[in-house]
Amino acid sequence: MATGMLGLLMVLTVANVILRDVFNKPIRGTPELSEFMMVIVIFLALAWCAVTRKHVRVDLIVSRFPSRVQAIVDSITLFATLGIFVIITWRSFLESMAVYDTTSLLRLPHAPFYWIMTVGLAVFCLSIAVLLIENIAEARKR
Repeated sequence: MATGMLGLLMVLTVANVILRDVFNKPIRGTPELSEFMMVIVIFLALAWCAVTRKHVRVDLIVSRFPSRVQAIVDSITLFATLGIFVIITWRSFLESMAVYDTTSLLRLPHAPFYWIMTVGLAVFCLSIAVLLIENIAEARKR
């Protein structure tokens, strides 16, 4: 779904630029739609990036450690990540419960996109928890 939304975002942006620059008729509400589409793209792809280990990772120093130490450092990092994102997810949930705003131009409600963010963060936390358990099991084996 995130990939499809990214494709729609690209089509919307290209169409808006062409209509604005060539015909002086921009698509009304394009910035608002783009913002909401980015929420969908980012928060629905977070867990997939975690599970496939596609997040940016700098292991210049850690890669030189023995494999057991690497697994321990990875476990500590995943534990810290989980703790931080549980707090972010909780705050996102509270914010989702309280939001009733709409966009200024198109009058689209913000709430569904807050809920998409909250669900995406919750699934991300679950994927980090699974990775942490796998990493701890891997560290015990080594």
